[in-house]
Amino acid sequence: MRTITDYHAIPDLLEEYMQGHDGDGLWVTVPEFRTFFAMDKHASPAISGFLKKLYQGPFFTCPYRVVRIEKMMVNTPHTRMIKRYFITLRPESRNIKKIRPARAHSSTQQ
Repeated sequence: MRTITDYHAIPDLLEEYMQGHDGDGLWVTVPEFRTFFAMDKHASPAISGFLKKLYQGPFFTCPYRVVRIEKMMVNTPHTRMIKRYFITLRPESRNIKKIRPARAHSSTQQ
């Protein structure tokens, strides 16, 4: 198991996890995410907190969003309720201009 010391790496880890699912959407649970990256249980609150932020609004350094959260019962290792998150690729904004036009300056200033 590896411990995660830099919680700012979670957006990059999510991108790595989501590769191959661009736009299709994927149900993810925190235990699945932790298992994929061989993380210990101490990373769970940071992962679930980040996924909840993606549900509440855009997180500009991450191209994904959580569109739905569902509670589900699991029996391993004991019966408990966990959440699963439906993650999709965030659509690009239509009105963002990449290059801002130069402003014309008046040369008649005295």
